[in-house]
Amino acid sequence: MILGSITQLFRNKNSKQHQFTQLLRPHIDLMYRMAYRWSRSEHDAEDIVQDVLIRLADRVEEMQGIEQLRPWLLKCVYRRFVDAHRSQSSSPISNDSDLSSSANDDEDSQTATYNFADSHDDFAQMLESDALASALESLDDAHREVILLHDLEGYSASEVADIIEEKIGTVKSRLHRAREKLKNILINGTF
Repeated sequence: MILGSITQLFRNKNSKQHQFTQLLRPHIDLMYRMAYRWSRSEHDAEDIVQDVLIRLADRVEEMQGIEQLRPWLLKCVYRRFVDAHRSQSSSPISNDSDLSSSANDDEDSQTATYNFADSHDDFAQMLESDALASALESLDDAHREVILLHDLEGYSASEVADIIEEKIGTVKSRLHRAREKLKNILINGTF
């Protein structure tokens, strides 16, 4: 578990460790889920969340003063994802293991989609969820992130704007365009 490795930072500070754990435990799954959706890699998502948790380890008092911790944490995860993405794209070294892990993640994602559909025993739902997942994958990153945060996670447009550090008008515009693109992709069946 990601949070377990972070507790090693608090060897003699039991109360601080407990406060850190209590603050973040309810949000770890969401942080990982969003890191995975943005990075589309289990390994990268784990690294992103772990990096964020390490950076927040000494900021317990600050986090206790934050009124809405979930959006603030997602903003931290998003910033770390962007930083990691930028450093990977500017790196002159190509990592072949990233390509193979990406292929494995695609297989895992397809398996998860089919398992979800099988659990409901509805073939039509399986086709729809598979089509939606493929349609989401075909969107560019800017449109996908807005759809994921707003429509799938339920954040308001102003919260999404705060998380991805964009103006609210930009978020609303991207959301409208992303929905139109998804609609066209799903209607026309072109991925």
